[in-house]
Amino acid sequence: MHKSLLLIPMLSALFAPGCYYDNEEELYPNSFCDTVNVNYGGGIKSIIDASCAIPGCHVAGGTGTGDFTDFNQLIGQIQNGRLLPSIRRDASAIPMPPSGALRDCELRRIELWVAAGAQNN
Repeated sequence: MHKSLLLIPMLSALFAPGCYYDNEEELYPNSFCDTVNVNYGGGIKSIIDASCAIPGCHVAGGTGTGDFTDFNQLIGQIQNGRLLPSIRRDASAIPMPPSGALRDCELRRIELWVAAGAQNN
């Protein structure tokens, strides 16, 4: 057997694709965003709870402008025009959440909910 024939399996092992892990949302950012029937109880509240109404921020006694565990205070920030520019991270607003931007899908769902009247449903 020729030595060159032995090199083929070894070289193919070196150049074989390896395992890798990708985030599906990062690879396909707009493919998996469920924007059908967006409502407060069915998704918006969980985004607010996880990203805004966190200890020390938009909770009772927190430093944020309003307690977002209270629906009426959240609506107040929507009505005064401060919520959307902040979560969109507009240059004229304080970017929220401070830990980093909401995912595109989360932002889109909040925008749709606000556009539909921001109902407590």
